[in-house]
Amino acid sequence: MFKMDKQSFVEQLRIAIEWTSVLSQNFDFEKGFYGTVFRKTNPIINNILLYSFDGDYVTWNVDECNVSNYKSALSQAISCRGIVEKKMSYRGRILCFTIGLTTNDGVAVIESDCFMDESDVPPIDTWFYISENNNTSNSEIATLFCWIPSEFERVVQKAIDIEMMKSYFWFDRINPAFNDEVLSESF
Repeated sequence: MFKMDKQSFVEQLRIAIEWTSVLSQNFDFEKGFYGTVFRKTNPIINNILLYSFDGDYVTWNVDECNVSNYKSALSQAISCRGIVEKKMSYRGRILCFTIGLTTNDGVAVIESDCFMDESDVPPIDTWFYISENNNTSNSEIATLFCWIPSEFERVVQKAIDIEMMKSYFWFDRINPAFNDEVLSESF
């Protein structure tokens, strides 16, 4: 279904799990800023910061449908992630986001308490892999894989439920066997 290098997928997943665990430590789920908890990394794409903030609200400064922008941003984000020495809990799920298949109507950002941004994109510090061409005739469409710690699944599910283009889906729902396999190899 997806074109991927399994070894790289597992390695980057492991790092994303550790990274999101560190970033979400002591997060206030009652009053916390869901829009900024996993947006500590703000890569520069073509001499422009990827996104800008207005409080907890995030707006992209570059084309959010351009797959190469995601690739560049992910590469920079991965290079900035710290190495965590202790083994972290892996309670969570893999979210898939279809790049370029959004409405930018702002509903997902509201429903997810700003976890998703204005362009319906999940936060960059959860990203860990991009798969080219999701079995479509449109070579511009790719799938972005994100690690969502279990404590954040509620707000993500609200975005999934409301987003009309169905650009979000849980990986364990479409490929449960492979999902279980990569999670078991990650730990």
